[in-house]
Amino acid sequence: MRPPSQASDSEPSDPVSTQRGAAPRVSIGVPVYNGEAYLEEALRSVAAQTWQDYELIISDNASTDRTHEICLAHAARDPRIRYHHNDVNIGGDRNHNRCFELSRGVYFLGLAHDDRLEPTYVERAVAILDAEPSVVFCHSRTRLIDASGAATGLQEPHAFSESVRADLRLRDAICDARSVVVGFGMMRSSVFRQTPLFQPYPSSDAFLQAELALRGRLYEIPEVLFNRRLHDRTGHAIPMYERLVWSDPSRKTSLYFPTWRRLGEYSAAVARAPLGFAERWRCAGVILAYCRERRVLPQMVRDLRMAARQAALRTALGRRWQRARKES
Repeated sequence: MRPPSQASDSEPSDPVSTQRGAAPRVSIGVPVYNGEAYLEEALRSVAAQTWQDYELIISDNASTDRTHEICLAHAARDPRIRYHHNDVNIGGDRNHNRCFELSRGVYFLGLAHDDRLEPTYVERAVAILDAEPSVVFCHSRTRLIDASGAATGLQEPHAFSESVRADLRLRDAICDARSVVVGFGMMRSSVFRQTPLFQPYPSSDAFLQAELALRGRLYEIPEVLFNRRLHDRTGHAIPMYERLVWSDPSRKTSLYFPTWRRLGEYSAAVARAPLGFAERWRCAGVILAYCRERRVLPQMVRDLRMAARQAALRTALGRRWQRARKES
């Protein structure tokens, strides 16, 4: 698909109407927890957008640093900013969902507090979604940056399928070895509401990418308009079996089976999607092909072993063994 030069049915950007309380075209959600190091940079990148008809929703997940102070200062300067503070840490995924639950826009863009947008990102994404009704999610090529903001390279492009067939879109969404991107881009709010949103489990962005692909096309703008920061506190740096606590602090003692969960969620997404009988079977075949290509059986066995080890360590004998190991 060639990106259109302008939206075919877009409404003019009118920040004044948004400030007066009218529902904006775009809602930008920034979930944050202890983000004082990078939050200012992310908020400045939003303020610099050429598309100004937006609301900015910040959901502070009970931060203990200067995040509260930073948010209040920005909200005092811009009436489009709506600041919400959680009394307790509800987990990263639920905090992202909280931003969406508070949103009013036709389109929703989730922005991590440590990433930043180029000035035309929102304008270009709105143009695509306005001009192409079959597109349910839009992102751009991504530049990778380090903790200081210096560029370290480009993320590989994502050649998402333009097919009208859900199984081909699903195949590209889950079988491509490149990273999942739906946690970063802009999506239709009406379609996002049809999904379970981000679930409080590791890799929930992969589950959501499958959900969206079953409902429409995913599109990547070829220009580099997004900067993703990688540092030692980002989610990718947390071991898989420790991410459950980040996703949901209340599940600190829960056992987790990531591979089993992924296959179950992909299957549930197919069951939920508005598909015909034949298309549903083709999608089931895509999941089976994914299992073969990724050789998931050894990973499923690994999940069982890890769960058994965690369960054993929680017994009285296991706790004594851990204490003895620390003392030796």
